[in-house]
Amino acid sequence: MPDGGYYAKIPRPESIDAVRRSLDRHSAVREYKEITPQLYEISRIRKCAVTLFVTNVYTVGVADVQDVAEEHPSVTCILTVSAWNSYTERAKEYARSINIGLFRFYEWMGALNYDGDDFLGYVAPSDRDK
Repeated sequence: MPDGGYYAKIPRPESIDAVRRSLDRHSAVREYKEITPQLYEISRIRKCAVTLFVTNVYTVGVADVQDVAEEHPSVTCILTVSAWNSYTERAKEYARSINIGLFRFYEWMGALNYDGDDFLGYVAPSDRDK
């Protein structure tokens, strides 16, 4: 790896820029505060606030969710930001069981429009018939 593996978990600067742009443009977002380039407090219009953790883990597993939840107890959603990243079904189920939404970028953009179980269990339209 030319970057020495630095971006194995930490998102690349262009990915962080994409997160910021999406927050600036999303119709459900009132405002957001960047705590760190990986951690955001997001105030939404007529919806509960969310605390977002952004990662670049290629395939998020249960241990990754546990690590984030332990290090950042206020987190309510985890975004694995790069388009080729994903998560295991066990990680998705585990995250949901502890009230954390686990999303790929395109899922997260849709999930921001919902609250509660609809937020945690959001499935993008393109994935609903799979």
